Order: sequence, then structure tokens, then C-alpha cells
Amino acid sequence: MWIDELKENIIDLSLERMKKFVSNEGKVKYEVIHVGGTNGKGSVCQFIASILGRKYRVGVYTSPHLERVNERIVVNGKEIEDEEIAKYEYLKKYGFTYFEALTAMAILYFKEKKVEYAVMEVGLGGRCDATNVVDPTVTIITNVAKEHEKYLGNDIISIAREKAGIIKDAPVITAARGKALEVVKKVAKERSVEIYIIGKDVVWRKTGRRKFVVQSEEKYEVESRLYGNFQGENIAIAVKACELLDIEKESIIEGIKNAKWPGRMEKIGKFLLDGCHNPYAIEAFVSSLEDFDYEQLIIIFGAMKDKDLDEMIMRLPEGKYIAVKIENERAAEPEKIAEIGEKYGKKFHIAENVAKAIKIADGMAGENDMVCIIGSLYLVGEARKTLL
Repeated sequence: MWIDELKENIIDLSLERMKKFVSNEGKVKYEVIHVGGTNGKGSVCQFIASILGRKYRVGVYTSPHLERVNERIVVNGKEIEDEEIAKYEYLKKYGFTYFEALTAMAILYFKEKKVEYAVMEVGLGGRCDATNVVDPTVTIITNVAKEHEKYLGNDIISIAREKAGIIKDAPVITAARGKALEVVKKVAKERSVEIYIIGKDVVWRKTGRRKFVVQSEEKYEVESRLYGNFQGENIAIAVKACELLDIEKESIIEGIKNAKWPGRMEKIGKFLLDGCHNPYAIEAFVSSLEDFDYEQLIIIFGAMKDKDLDEMIMRLPEGKYIAVKIENERAAEPEKIAEIGEKYGKKFHIAENVAKAIKIADGMAGENDMVCIIGSLYLVGEARKTLL
């Protein structure tokens, strides 16, 4: 496909091409829920889309994909077809990057499909992200942690400023904390928009395995298919967003119950797959292991070399470890992962590809053991191809 000719790993944070595109193609008529932040963006998108999709035509734009680029652009659960992607080849005239071209395609595709709502996930940062040409009805900044320092800045305040760059004239929902929260609050005040803070204006607690109570304008007792203690925060954000859109309580509860999101705390037999790709996400993953019954963990770990590998590896749970090479030019070498692991008393076996890593782990695992495949969504995508 023409989209594959564009280099996925070229990052050019400029809005000029997207602004020209919007000027030529016209503004969208559907309502946009714009979802930024560090972790949980994809889950929040899926919860909101599942809720709205009960009664409306809803487009969802997320990234990255696990196996096929089509996964990124979905309308009411149906992915964009290859033939439909082919129709948008003319977008090459704008000189787009890979992500810009996909974003422009999503905007046009949702318009063509006459969606009433579009849930759009920020790709990187916020202020200069290709999605930041939309005028949202609701703006979400899930949380803020250190990531992509090369592009967003080396400290949490700088990163928060970039994330808060998506705030326009719509109410803001955030689970940011500390200095990051102060930045988000400051920008919301400057824009004269309401801000709703998770943990203050909306509170939640876990009541059982994949069960939560959320207290917002109303009290919601919800159950989710998605594993992870951290999903409580994502659900709370989705609840508030849908309250602001005047969605009734029953649709919110049922939508949360039916939301699916492959590759995120996904259990396939003895294997648990999660795309946790930064230290904060690794911590959230580890805290969620209490939802599972196992004797010992075998951990297959692979990540991008531009991630904070030391902090991620240091936080890995106790178990047996396998370092794997992901099929991506940005991927860290397994030997480097093993070298870092030695500093923290973690001895890694080396696997040259994901299929071999899975075979090694399968041989190591006892009847009641669990194999975790973590560190990158690219790794999870490769693993799903082998396991399913």
C-alpha cells in the first residue's frame, strides 16, 4: 500500500502540512474527543468508543497498530479496508510523514462515513502533534510521565507543557499529578475552560477483579473485560467524558463492560501480553499482577532503544528473563538488555526473535506458571502473530 512507502520512524513535529490540509479539505462536522497524555490513552479511547458506539456512529483513531495499519482507523468496530486506504493515495501531494498521512486519512474517512463522534488519540506529545488541528468537544490528558525527551523536553514540566498544548476551548479531564497537574491547570485557566481532575472531582476505587466504583455526578458500579488496576483511572476518565456528552448512565456502564483492547493486559493461554513501554507503565503492570494466579513468572522483554531501559528493567518483577530482538530499526539489542539486567541481578536468556523467545519460555514454564510478554506494543504485535 502507498502508506507503507512513507517512513514510519521519521518524526517531524510541525503542523504546517496538516494546517494546509485542513484549509484545503475543510473542517470536520463531527464532535471530537481528543485524548492525549502518556499512558492509558488507547484504553480511554476504547472505553469512550464502546460507550458512544451503543447509540452513535463513532470513529476511533489510535496508534501504534499491533499487526495491521488498518487497526488505527475504525468506525463502530470495523477497520478501514485496504481498498479504502488506496483511495487516499492523493494525500501524498502534501508531503506528509507516515503519521500525518494516517491522521489526515482518518479525518477524511470519518467524514465520509458520517460519524457523529470521533475519538482521536495523540501520537506524540500534543502541541505539535498531527492530531492537534481538530477542535475538540472534550479534551483529555490521561497522565504525564517522562517519555520522548528528545522531542518533548528533559523534565516533567516541559513534557506537561507539550501535552497541555492540545487544550483549546473545550473542557479538560486529567489524571495528571504534581507539577504536571499544575501545568495542565495553568493552561486550562489561561484558556478559560473547565478542568476535571481524577482523584478530586471524579474518584474511583477497585472493588474486585476487573470491578470498580466510580463516583462522579453519579455513582457507577462497573465491570471491565480489561485487566489492570490502572484501568480504574482510565474508566473514571471515560465516565466523566461521557457525562460531559450527556450520555445516560446505562450506556456508560454497558459500554465499559463491553470494551475490548487487544495487546493490553491480554491473556492468551499461559501468556500475558502488555505493551507497557516506559517505567511508569511497567510499575502499573506489576501492580496488576495480583489479578492473576500463577506460581512463577517467565518474562519475555523487548523494547525500543530510545526508552529508559535501565528504569524499565529495574522495575521488572521477579522471575526468569528472556531478552528478545523486535523487528524494528528502533529496537534495543537483546545483548544490551541482558547487560543492563546484570546490574540489577536479573539474568537474561537471549532470543534472536519473538517466535524463538516464546518457544524458550514455553519450555521453561511449569503447568501453573505465567509467561509475560512486555516492553513494547511492537513486541506484543509480533507475539500475537505467533500465538494466535
